[in-house]
Amino acid sequence: MPDGLTADAYDALVTAAETYRAGIVVRLAGEAGLRTAEITRVAPGHLREPDTGTGSGLLSVPVESGGAGDGDGRDRRDAADRETTVPASLAAELRRYAENTGLDEDEPFVDVTPRRVQMIVSETAARAAERTGGAVPSDVTPSDLRATFARRLLVDRGVSPHVVREAGGWETMGSLDEYLDPLDGDAIAEAVADGSDGDETADPIDGHVSAVLSGFEGIADASDAEIDPPIAAVPNRLTDAERWSEAWVVRGWTDGERTEVVGAAGVDREVLVDRGVADGGPWRDALADGEPVASDGHPATGGRPSLAVPVRYREATHGALCVVAANGAPVTDDERRALSTLGTCLGWAVTAARWHDLLHSDAVTEVEFRTADQGAFIARTSAALGCRIELDSTVSVDDDASRFYLTVDDARPQGIADVVANADGVSDLRVVDTREGGCAVSVRVEGGSAVRALTEHGATVRDATGSDGAVRVVADLPEGAGIRPVADGLRKRFPDARLTSKESVSRPPVTESSLREGVTDRFTDRQWAALSAAYHGGYFDWPRGSTAEEVADAMGVSSPTFHNHLRKAQRALLDGLFEEEQRRDPSNRYAP
Repeated sequence: MPDGLTADAYDALVTAAETYRAGIVVRLAGEAGLRTAEITRVAPGHLREPDTGTGSGLLSVPVESGGAGDGDGRDRRDAADRETTVPASLAAELRRYAENTGLDEDEPFVDVTPRRVQMIVSETAARAAERTGGAVPSDVTPSDLRATFARRLLVDRGVSPHVVREAGGWETMGSLDEYLDPLDGDAIAEAVADGSDGDETADPIDGHVSAVLSGFEGIADASDAEIDPPIAAVPNRLTDAERWSEAWVVRGWTDGERTEVVGAAGVDREVLVDRGVADGGPWRDALADGEPVASDGHPATGGRPSLAVPVRYREATHGALCVVAANGAPVTDDERRALSTLGTCLGWAVTAARWHDLLHSDAVTEVEFRTADQGAFIARTSAALGCRIELDSTVSVDDDASRFYLTVDDARPQGIADVVANADGVSDLRVVDTREGGCAVSVRVEGGSAVRALTEHGATVRDATGSDGAVRVVADLPEGAGIRPVADGLRKRFPDARLTSKESVSRPPVTESSLREGVTDRFTDRQWAALSAAYHGGYFDWPRGSTAEEVADAMGVSSPTFHNHLRKAQRALLDGLFEEEQRRDPSNRYAP
C-alpha cells in the first residue's frame, strides 16, 4: 500500500478504534508520521505549541536511548531525533488523554511494546474492514499509516518535500519519490512562475473549505438560547459565505417518498417546494443511504452543483443538509469531507438540544410505543419463553453494540441462552443473578434497538418491558417537540412500531439540595460514618491517603466490619444516584 489510505478510508479506520489508546496509536502514525517504536516513546512533555500561533502542535520525537529520561537536566527537545507537526485536534486529544489518565510529563502516551502497537493497528484495521465491507484494507500496518501521512502532506496539501522529510524522519528525498506524481511541462512552468514548487505558502485551508467553517460556527451560535436552533442557524451561517447561494435542511417521511423542508437560507421554503424539493433529489438518497450525495445540477437547485449530507447522530438521521454552489463550481472532495463532518456535528447538536430541553423542562410529552417485531430481542424472548422482561439498563459497548441488563420473570437462564443462540446480533449471555421464578442476565446486542432508536432521537426512555411477544417502551420528549420524526426513526428499525399513547406530564426538576437529602436518608449512622471516614481519610484518593485497615483502626472497628458498612453505603449512594439519573438524564439508564 505505497500510497497509503484514502481520506475516507483513514477516517473509517480512526472511527473503528475501540479505545482511546487505539485511536491515539492510529493518529500518531497517520497524522504525525511516527514509526512503530516512536509511538511508544512520546510523552506529554514532548508536546508543545509552536511560536507561529497556527493552532497545531509540535511533537518532539525522542531518540531510542531514552531522550527525556537521561537525567542530565536538558530540555526534552535537546535529546530528540526530530520534531513533527501534530494537527490541533490530535494535540488536544493527547493533552486530554494525559490529563484524564494522570500521565506524568515523561510517562509515554502509549506505554506498550512496539509489537503491541502493530497488533492494535491490525485489530483496528480488521474491525474497520468488516464495518466498511472491505473499503478499508484489513491488513493496514503502521508503515501504511506513515505513507498516508506523507501522501496527505505532499499531494493533498502541497507541502514541500523537504518539510515532509524532516517531519517524518526520512533519510533522503528519494524516500518520498513514490508519493509524488510526475509533473508535465505546463505544471513546472506554472510552479516556477509562482516561485514555488508546491504552493508552500498557501493557506492549508483553502477558501472553499473555510466557507464550511461558518456552518460549525452556526452550531456554536445555536447553543445560545436566544439564537435560532441549529437546524436554522447552520444554513444561515453557510450562506454568509460567498461560496454557497443556498443551504437548507430536509427531513424524510417514513414512506421514503416524501420530504419536507425544515430550515432554509438564501431561498424561501415556498420556492423550494415549487422547484420540487419535496418530491425528490440527491437529498433523498442521502437520507436513505446515510452517505453524502453530490449533483452537478438538479431542477430543485436551479441546475447548479450541490451536495446533500445526512444530519445524523449515530443511527438516528434527523434530515439532510443541502448546499448549492453560488459560482457554478463543482463541490470538491475537501468540501464534501468538511460538509459531511458538519452534518454529523449538526446531528449531535440536534440530539443534544433535545436532551438539554428535557433536563431543564418542568413539563414533558410522555409517549408510549409498542412493537411485536421479532427483530426486537426482548419481544422475541418473551414470545418464545412466555416470560416478562424488564430492561434495567443498557451500556454502549461501541457504535454498533450495546449490553442489555435484564430482569426476567418466569424463565431460567438456560431458556434465554437457547433464544440467544438462535437470534441474529445477540451474543455473550451472562448470568448476573438467579432466584426462584426468574433471573437477572445481560446480553450483547448488535444493531438497533427500540430503546437506542429513541434515545438517539433525543428522547428519555423511562420504562421498557416485554411480555406476550411485544415490547412496550415509555419515553419523554421535550414539551412541544415533534413526535413524528421520532416515530419515523423508530419505524425505520421496527416497521410495525406504533404510538399507543401521548400525554403532557409535569416533571418538576430536582434541586441539588433535595437530591443530596434524598441520598443521605438512605444511610444508617454506621454506614454514613464509614463513608465519611473513608472520604476524609483519603481512602478514595489515588494514590490512597489511607488504607482500609488504617481507616478501620481510626474508627475503632475491625477491617471486615468497616468494609461491610462501606460497601453498603456505596451501594445506597449508587442506588440513589442511578435511580435519580435514570429519571433526569437520557444518557444514563438507557445509554444509546
